[in-house]
Amino acid sequence: MDFREHQDRAKKNSRIIWSLYILLLLVSSFLIGWTFVVGLNLAEFYQPGYEQYSFGEKFFASNLRAFNSEQIQVLIGFSTIAFIIQGLTTVFGFIKKSDGHKVAVAFGGILINEDSDNSLDRKQALNIVAEQALAASIPTPSLYLIPEQGINAFAAGKSSENAIVAITQGALDNFNRSELSGVIAHEIGHITNQDIKLNIQISAFVFGFTALFFLARFIFYNAIYNRRMDGRAKLVMFVMAAIIAIIGALTVWMGRILQAAMSRQREYLADASAVQFTRHPEGLVQAFEVLENGGKSSKMENPESKEYAHAMMFGIGGELFATHPPLKKRIARIQNK
Repeated sequence: MDFREHQDRAKKNSRIIWSLYILLLLVSSFLIGWTFVVGLNLAEFYQPGYEQYSFGEKFFASNLRAFNSEQIQVLIGFSTIAFIIQGLTTVFGFIKKSDGHKVAVAFGGILINEDSDNSLDRKQALNIVAEQALAASIPTPSLYLIPEQGINAFAAGKSSENAIVAITQGALDNFNRSELSGVIAHEIGHITNQDIKLNIQISAFVFGFTALFFLARFIFYNAIYNRRMDGRAKLVMFVMAAIIAIIGALTVWMGRILQAAMSRQREYLADASAVQFTRHPEGLVQAFEVLENGGKSSKMENPESKEYAHAMMFGIGGELFATHPPLKKRIARIQNK
């Protein structure tokens, strides 16, 4: 396997997807600004004195106003506010998800260390983490054991200095040393490639789009309880709220697609890194085959697993929202087929 070639390809594709995220944020912010300005203009045209004009004429005039020299600054202002609101929500999401230890604890994870009364298989897992961290030239991450029978693993944290690696009990029970080394090296690869920080950023980005739902609800309730507003103007406000909610739903939906696409590229990159660290590609291939051919499941029961599906080593989901490439494709890449 030419892991450097695969690394370069995955990084290039990730940059393209990241650019699409930024574009999606800018487009959604502009659409929110446009909705506000056109909506407010329509609300004004539904006040007494404009009864002789049809809706089409009012809508056309509202758009002309929105882009004239007097209101273009207002349009930019509303778009900027929408951008800031989504940005602040994104920052909140980043802070919420940045502590890897809290993420592991949310899954019921148990911290494994040398001072604990550990079984031989747990001590072996600790040794593998130390070995692969040394091979990757990073500080040894903390190791958490997740009490789930589904075979899975993930890395979390915002930097290599405070990263954690988590494996499920199912992974510990079903993998031999060589296979577990490949799995842990894969997660170490996510840390060295800064995927753990990227995962937080992407997840926070998608979370930021949900701010549009709160904005839509604010407009909706403001229209309901505003007694001075004309009934037809209220109707315009309700339509504005509905449009903003639709924009929010579409951006979250598209964000999930981009999140899944980004995750698939980073999985290929982490597979390549695992081969680089272990120098034994068959270990990782055999781990994949345990799931592919052994009838084992990667499903996790914890409700948090859906939100963090993109961070897991083995994912679930349909083709459009699949956060991981098919195991057959991952095996073929490793074996350079």
